[in-house]
Amino acid sequence: MDKTLTEKDILLYREKYDADRENRVREHAVTSVGIGKAGLDLSCTRELEPVFSIDVDCGSVTNQKRSGRCWMFAGLNVLRKILIDALKVKDFECSQAYLQFYDKLEKANFFMEGILSLAKEDISSRNNVFLLDSGIGDGGHWAMFVNLVRKYGIVPSAVLPDTTVNADTGELNVILSRLLKQDALVLREIVRKKGLREARKRKDDLLAEIYRVLSISLGQPPQSFDFEYRDKDNVFHREEGLTPKSFYEKYVKTSLAEYVSLTDAPIHGWKKGTKYTCPLVNNVVGGENVIFYNSDMKVIKDGAILSLKNGEPLWFAADVSEQSLRKEGFLDSRLFDYESLFRVELMKDKGKRLDSRISFSNHAMCLTGVDLDSSGCPLRWKVENSWGKENGKDGFFVMSDAWFTDNVYQVIINRKYLPKKVVNNYDRAETVEVEPFNGMFGMPERK
Repeated sequence: MDKTLTEKDILLYREKYDADRENRVREHAVTSVGIGKAGLDLSCTRELEPVFSIDVDCGSVTNQKRSGRCWMFAGLNVLRKILIDALKVKDFECSQAYLQFYDKLEKANFFMEGILSLAKEDISSRNNVFLLDSGIGDGGHWAMFVNLVRKYGIVPSAVLPDTTVNADTGELNVILSRLLKQDALVLREIVRKKGLREARKRKDDLLAEIYRVLSISLGQPPQSFDFEYRDKDNVFHREEGLTPKSFYEKYVKTSLAEYVSLTDAPIHGWKKGTKYTCPLVNNVVGGENVIFYNSDMKVIKDGAILSLKNGEPLWFAADVSEQSLRKEGFLDSRLFDYESLFRVELMKDKGKRLDSRISFSNHAMCLTGVDLDSSGCPLRWKVENSWGKENGKDGFFVMSDAWFTDNVYQVIINRKYLPKKVVNNYDRAETVEVEPFNGMFGMPERK
């Protein structure tokens, strides 16, 4: 059979297309309003009322603007609820800019150490290409958030607010990525000619250069600060000489070690009850590994409901590009009926979508509410996003329970809300190192 696409083939395709008059109607609709609007089925949104039987008040919605810091915003929003309760204030916001500075610096060090560890591999090896392509973007995972908070603490937003570059990281990322890629060649050459010890000496100079670029672009983070605020009873408070770590230790107190990463990722070869990690994905050298513990969706949802009932929001990661309306704030698996529009069949299987790289874990948000039916089963979930108040209802999205099943890949849950058997299995589970080439190890950074 001829492998070439011929004129005869194209004529045959044209005849088949023209034989169905409905194709012309579809063509008129799509070319007039676009694929999304033509395939949109708003009937499902009638079930997405922003009313929830369990609704956690977590303060005002934040805005990551033109940056990919969703994972960081979501992590700080989990801590924010703890701080609101501890400080007895109506609202609070942590500084994302503070953690952002150290994340970039730590990622640069992690990148260089990765390059050194692979220095004897060809520059075009798959792992080297992964490192070079990953660069120093904005994205990250829950474990990377934990690493930063443990090492550097946190500060209120007033201590280090966002500036122009914090909120729009495109130019900075291009410069940093270019520097790191040329640094990679320098380090590889030193390893080849002089050995690893000399390469690490040079690495210190290269990191000092990265620090300079970050400081000029983002401003140097504070080593200590004074904290002033009024509580919800209008009582004034002042604390002097706090450090970022002492502020965290005094007011948050909750150990981040109590949170576990539960995943629903039916990837080919991945087993239930097993932890998966990759040594090439992280930010802090020597920090907590990025872990995905493959669990059951029922366990995840039950733990999330218990957490919300106790007034605690949850960090989660999902494929937000799938079946979502950003402006309206809807996440529902039936929003776009592309199958009827184009008369095609689109794969629904979660594992196969991950295996074929159709779907990725690309955005992190917070669960802040759930609507349960009379038997206690979830109907829809309240989602706190970090895209500002202009998207969704004052920044909050409504997620159908079906969308949760289809597109949520990871939820971080305090172990006290999980059955003892699950916690014990988690603690004893085998940790398997895998390569980073699937939809879970890409760093969520949806803007």
